[in-house]
Amino acid sequence: MKLKKVLLNFVSDVIPLLIIAVLGIFKSKLFIKALGTETLGLYNLFSQVMVYVAVVDGGLSSAVLFSLYKPNSQKDEQKINEILSASLKVFSLIGIVVYSIAFVVSFFVPLLIKDNNFEYTYIIITFLLFALSSVISYFFVPYYCLLEVKEKRYIYNLIVQLSQISISLLEIFMLIKGMSFVMILLMHSAIKLIAHTIEAIICRIKFPNINLHCQQKDYSFKRHISSLAVHKINGLVGSNIDTLIISKVLGLTYVAIYTTYHYFVNMLKMIFGKIEYSLTAMVGNALASDKRDEIELLHDRFNNLLFYLAIIVSIPLSLAINDFIDIWYENKIFTSNLIAISFSLLLYISIIKMGTTLFITSAGLYRETKHCAIVDTVVNLVLSLVLVHYMGISGVIVATVISVFIAEYILKTIVLYDHLFKGDCFKFFIKNIKFFLITLVDFIVGYVLINPVQFNGVIHWFVFFVFYTIVNALSVLALFALLKEANFLSSIQKLFKRG
Repeated sequence: MKLKKVLLNFVSDVIPLLIIAVLGIFKSKLFIKALGTETLGLYNLFSQVMVYVAVVDGGLSSAVLFSLYKPNSQKDEQKINEILSASLKVFSLIGIVVYSIAFVVSFFVPLLIKDNNFEYTYIIITFLLFALSSVISYFFVPYYCLLEVKEKRYIYNLIVQLSQISISLLEIFMLIKGMSFVMILLMHSAIKLIAHTIEAIICRIKFPNINLHCQQKDYSFKRHISSLAVHKINGLVGSNIDTLIISKVLGLTYVAIYTTYHYFVNMLKMIFGKIEYSLTAMVGNALASDKRDEIELLHDRFNNLLFYLAIIVSIPLSLAINDFIDIWYENKIFTSNLIAISFSLLLYISIIKMGTTLFITSAGLYRETKHCAIVDTVVNLVLSLVLVHYMGISGVIVATVISVFIAEYILKTIVLYDHLFKGDCFKFFIKNIKFFLITLVDFIVGYVLINPVQFNGVIHWFVFFVFYTIVNALSVLALFALLKEANFLSSIQKLFKRG
């Protein structure tokens, strides 16, 4: 895939996401004022519960996508049709099953809330409406896979992101007008159905030879189900167990605090995750064609770049987030330095492990990394249940940080070197120690400089931290260059010349 396609996929994902992020900041403030902190906590609890219900799909979309790489590289449209036709049938069934499970689960959702102030039937009805908006996408998964493997993810990005922008704008309007939570959830389903229908129409126009209803169907992608299911469960625990534990042990008010911090961190994780997503098809197609020259070198340079990005983003975040929350939410949301640092560490770890994750996913090493997912799940769950009683919200975040570092960063890197690079990863880990030391020193210096500063408002806060972030980014880059670890700059330059 040429650079312009990678950039198009990335930009089409990130720009709308930034717009959604800004709208979300306003939306969450309005949500608290119009419907209350507990309703916001309920909303986010629904999101986490529904993700667990969706474990039924077992991460099957990844298996379908991986199965499409080879026939796509060989331009075998018949095989593509057979795989997509099978996936349409499977995911339609999954959508029906998921909503049926959601119906049963809805009767138990009230039990997950400590000191529940909502009516039992209200929680059931609103959860089922939320589930409906989540299930719609299952019936359109094959169209997403088709756009992804054809390296036209930007089409999917634009449709989905524009629908999210529309949802955010309408939600803001409805909150201002004092409309109910039920009406907001109904609007979500309507917009998502329209967006996915447009996606399907565009696919049929753009790829007239693709037929999702052919008689011959290829279900070979199902052989990855057992391995992918383990990764799916691990992803659910890693990303969604926190809210459930906090809701049950601490209550919905604490869920709202967690959600406020998580919103900013998760948005940054998603933006950086778009780098990984934008490159996945390129690496996958290259590996399918056995174009592995300089793969290890590229991984090493990508690793350096990710450490640099992790430092210049997570350190300013740890120093800035509390002041912004205090100013923007007018001290209605409790803030803590320990929570801020914990979330920043989570962002940091999430960024630095992306290089390994990209190559693991592109190479289809699902079975080889099953033990990594199991370790991640067990460590995260056990530590979360223990630390929440001693550290509160920070405890569940620290548990996630530790589990991701062990399983996603260390264990998966070992697998990558054993199965793809066929070498020893010891030097890779030793080299990265210097990056961890740079991170620690950068945080200490930043804390000493910024801690005494008092902010008069959002504008003052914004100008100060923009200036600090730029200066810090240039300083860290100079240090990387001094240590001869800024080789990613030359790789980026070569990519632009090729593109």
